[in-house]
Amino acid sequence: MNDVATKNVSTMTQKLRQQFWTRVCYLKSIHAADLIRVHHHAQQNGIPAEEAIVELGLLTEEQVIEMVTGERPIFAFA
Repeated sequence: MNDVATKNVSTMTQKLRQQFWTRVCYLKSIHAADLIRVHHHAQQNGIPAEEAIVELGLLTEEQVIEMVTGERPIFAFA
C-alpha cells in the first residue's frame, strides 16, 4: 500500500471509530464506570477499545458492527 492509500485507510478507520463512540455515548449503552474499565483493559492489553468492549462482555461483536455501520450484520447462517 502506498502512503496515500495508507493515509486514506487510516482516516476511514478514525472516522468509523468516531462514529462508533458517538453512538455509544448517544445511546448511553455503556455506563461511565464501564468506559473507564474498557479504557484500562485496552491499555493493559494493547488492543483497541472497541475490542476491549467485546472482551469485557459489555457488547457483542455483532452490536459493535451494528453501531459502526448503522446496519444489522448479515450472516450466512441467518
